[in-house]
Amino acid sequence: TVEVASARLLKSGGFGSRRPYQPGWLVRGVPPRFLLRIDRELLAELDALAADSFMHTRRLRGSAGDDLLATMLETGRCLLGDTGSTLRCSRDRSASLSWGIDASGNQYPEFRPDPAAPVVFLLGSPWYIDPASGECGKLATDLPGQLLDELFQPICVAPGSGKHAHATLTKRYPGVELPLFRELEVEECPAQQPVPCLRFCSQALEDSWGGAMETDLVLLSFDYAGIRLGGEQPSQVLVGDRVLKIRRDPDFEEQCADQLMEAGLEWDGLWGDEGNCDSFVNDGDPEDWFSFQADTLPRLREQGWRIEFDDSFHYRLAEVEQWYGKVEARDGNTWFHTSLGVQVAGELINLLPPLVALLQQFPKVFQPDRLRQLDPDQQVMVPLDDGRMLPVPVSRVRTILGTLFELYQADVLDENGQMRLSRIQLARLGELDGGGASMHWTGASDQRELAEHLRGIESIPEVVPPEDLHAELRDYQRQGLSWLQFLREHGLGGVLADDMGLGKTVQALAHLLLEKAQGRMDRPSLVVAPTSLMVNWQREAARFAPGLRVLTLHGPHRRQHFDVLADYDLVLTTYSLLARDQDALLQHAWYFLILDEAQFIKNPRTRASRLVRQLDARHRLCLTGTPLENHLGELWSLFDFLLPGLLGDAKQFRRVLRNPIEKHGDEEASRRLALRVRPFMLRRSKHEVLSELPPKTEIVRGVELEGAQRDLYESIRLAMHERVHRAVADQGLARSHIVVLDALLKLRQVCCDPRLLKLESAGRVKHSAKLEMLMELLPEMIEEGRRVLLFSQFTGMLKLIEEAVREAGIDCVKLTGRTRDRATPVDRFQDGEVPLFLISLKAGGVGLNLTAADTVIHYDPWWNPAVERQATDRAHRIGQDNPVFVYKLITMGTVEEKIQAMQARKQALADSLFDRNGGVQANWTDADLDLLFEPLG
Repeated sequence: TVEVASARLLKSGGFGSRRPYQPGWLVRGVPPRFLLRIDRELLAELDALAADSFMHTRRLRGSAGDDLLATMLETGRCLLGDTGSTLRCSRDRSASLSWGIDASGNQYPEFRPDPAAPVVFLLGSPWYIDPASGECGKLATDLPGQLLDELFQPICVAPGSGKHAHATLTKRYPGVELPLFRELEVEECPAQQPVPCLRFCSQALEDSWGGAMETDLVLLSFDYAGIRLGGEQPSQVLVGDRVLKIRRDPDFEEQCADQLMEAGLEWDGLWGDEGNCDSFVNDGDPEDWFSFQADTLPRLREQGWRIEFDDSFHYRLAEVEQWYGKVEARDGNTWFHTSLGVQVAGELINLLPPLVALLQQFPKVFQPDRLRQLDPDQQVMVPLDDGRMLPVPVSRVRTILGTLFELYQADVLDENGQMRLSRIQLARLGELDGGGASMHWTGASDQRELAEHLRGIESIPEVVPPEDLHAELRDYQRQGLSWLQFLREHGLGGVLADDMGLGKTVQALAHLLLEKAQGRMDRPSLVVAPTSLMVNWQREAARFAPGLRVLTLHGPHRRQHFDVLADYDLVLTTYSLLARDQDALLQHAWYFLILDEAQFIKNPRTRASRLVRQLDARHRLCLTGTPLENHLGELWSLFDFLLPGLLGDAKQFRRVLRNPIEKHGDEEASRRLALRVRPFMLRRSKHEVLSELPPKTEIVRGVELEGAQRDLYESIRLAMHERVHRAVADQGLARSHIVVLDALLKLRQVCCDPRLLKLESAGRVKHSAKLEMLMELLPEMIEEGRRVLLFSQFTGMLKLIEEAVREAGIDCVKLTGRTRDRATPVDRFQDGEVPLFLISLKAGGVGLNLTAADTVIHYDPWWNPAVERQATDRAHRIGQDNPVFVYKLITMGTVEEKIQAMQARKQALADSLFDRNGGVQANWTDADLDLLFEPLG
């Protein structure tokens, strides 16, 4: 066919864009001046030809077509289709006749020019076109024209008919030498169960305007024992020299086609050679293609369908065989390069680059808030470099983005598409197994083993406690020691956050003793604690770890020890002294830096918080029963001290974790935070270790008197000591016990709270060290859910305590000798309405059975230990299911400690000194009085 077009001649040569030009325009008037005479002649001849399907094309035929084509070639403006190649008239080429054969075994005539040319057609004479060279010419053949007309018709010879066809042609054209047909054997095949085959591809289809557009479709065919058939393809196939006739199953084929249409596809006709495939399309929505692949293909595969994809198909899904992670150590195992992705058809594909690209392109879409609203099983389509799309569950995307992209920045990946992680960040790899199929990790096996151990303390190997530890560790304490050793081995810090009373201090001391015994402690360790715990550390170190050389940096003479800090194993100081002693502390390198009651650094902006971060320590450890008191920012502050980078910086932590959890109740963010800090925080509640605890655990908390309260005690001690000595000298010891008791009573009141004394000098003292310690202990106990009995022999002290706890938001009930309705406070405590019961020792020491209590606090020690034991036994859980913790608050160096020391060292003497009513016997000695009235310090 011929199509006429007009185009502007370019100065550079060639033609501009072409537009259709209809020959019929010539009859409407004077031809345009740009037409040459030969053009007008050609247009007139073409106009006389019959129009093809479109008015602007004409079909060449017969010998007139030969002449017309030759003339068009001479113009030098005869182009081959849309190729833009100019055809030129060339010499004739000789051609031979042969018989071609198709896939069904049908044979047809085939002309082979010499040299070869791919296009052969017949007008009056046979012609050839060689598109590569632009040559066009006639074929030279000895065949008669009538035979040529017959051979150029669409004829074919069926299998088994070759001899008959050759005989017919030879008889019809005698004297013409024709090639023989190929002899084929026809074989009937038995019935076979076909396998449905789906091929996803893209085809160039002609639209209604004659243009071409690509359409994605699915071609359905059927495999009959290795032979593909489909659509209206004949049920015979050429295999070697045989033609196999297949018995197709039309009912099964129709059922398969119906199954595709039920899944949302539409039948779109027959495609392929001779219509050998049924084609199916959808409405053009890419999501429908993805849904079909994600939802329907797995079911079809289970039924035995064979699925194939052409590279041309635009909506290919990659099928995940396995998720993988790869870790490469860099910079001496300090930094690690991590890739993360999937294995598809045996190939590892790193997903970090496409995920970062999605973040950059759609930052709002991939915000945690948006992802949180999606169904976890919904698929997110991640584009791969080869054009395929990878369906990733929302749950997996949330986990990956939440874990690795919290520190997102423009250069988050290196040139190889890997993410650079520190050792601390690498320990979070275990979180990535949370959003779907498990990960297969390769590389940096020691770091991956570390991440595996960090998933659960149960997998940490147990260590043997040091031989010189003067304590028998319980099972959970041995487990805590193993955990501390594990963190130290890997250069990690942690928070030992056991409930109050479970022995955090003894676990830390055992840890330090083990480090010293194994020769690793090459420098001193530093403990920073509240002032109220200095005595406790001194006592427990002396009791459990006497092998440690301990120095307490406290008091006005501490500076004299600054030059000899390296001579000690353990140095104790307080948060309040950090700023004063910072020059001395900062110039030393420490082995362990231990923060007791580490919630003191919950505000990262305080001076103490900033100073502990500046201290040079090889290892860091936090001890606290309340790692979180008010908000998650306090937890961030602890871990920013221990493991900087684990939770990101403060701004990132607030944006990614704190705000979603605190403001929106985001359970996924809460789960991620828990996963991240769990390896570095060991917290056991007393309920978890009930079976290991004795019926009663007694804990003495020492209190140091300071400042005005200490001065008041000393002044009263001196005055009372002088008065007692004068009375004894005047009346004898046996008759002076009332004076002694009055003196001791005043000293004990000063220890409890100066406000108990009705003295002008006492009224000027506004501080009570013991009440301050109590208010440190009680909120933590109540937060843990403890039920507390608090005893004091002074009803005035109970009133002061009641005021303090109510101001702190703690509800309580009280029982003293003036309480007439004893049943109401008892019932309120037993029923769980209030967590704290304030009881005077005399009024509640006997006659109560408070089964709801699990903690007893003796605010001030009683004269007679037996009376204390009776009061303690009001918490009736002793010896039953729940153990009881008994706390004694003792002011160190005062008469309270002296009485406790006398009870411990001279039990027999104590029994003789005090009768059951607490009265003083007459057999006290001057040495006993000197001990009780010994000065502080």
